[in-house]
Amino acid sequence: MGDELELPEPSELRDLYRRLQPPPLADDLAGADPETARVVHWMQGAWRGLTPPRALVPVPERSPSVRLVPRARIAAAAAAVLLTAAALWRALSGSHLGSAPDHLAQVPAREPARGVEVIDVRPDQVELRSGPVRLLLLDPPPESPDEPPRG
Repeated sequence: MGDELELPEPSELRDLYRRLQPPPLADDLAGADPETARVVHWMQGAWRGLTPPRALVPVPERSPSVRLVPRARIAAAAAAVLLTAAALWRALSGSHLGSAPDHLAQVPAREPARGVEVIDVRPDQVELRSGPVRLLLLDPPPESPDEPPRG
């Protein structure tokens, strides 16, 4: 504990700082014209005469009405979800199924759909027809007449 350094009072530090001599200027003020030297001395004196302002840390204001506790936020979100779910349930529920609609849409009668017609089946091809389209499915011929068709 004997290694601790005791700091002097702030007024002592200020006095020590004011007694410091600044380093010589890089552009050698002694060789400058008298008007420039006078302005530079005036600026140095004005700068040294300034006292640094006290540092103030801004304190953010907290409004208790704006910030909700986490439980209140969760409760508000849960209530909103429940209200939305109840409204959706009522809109989609079968309460309107009991009454018959006034008018039913009439679906036009369609012609019976014609499917694919098989025209010809051989061991190496199949011919199909659907309306005006004919389709030939070819398969290489069997190597021997006794071999059953693939497929």
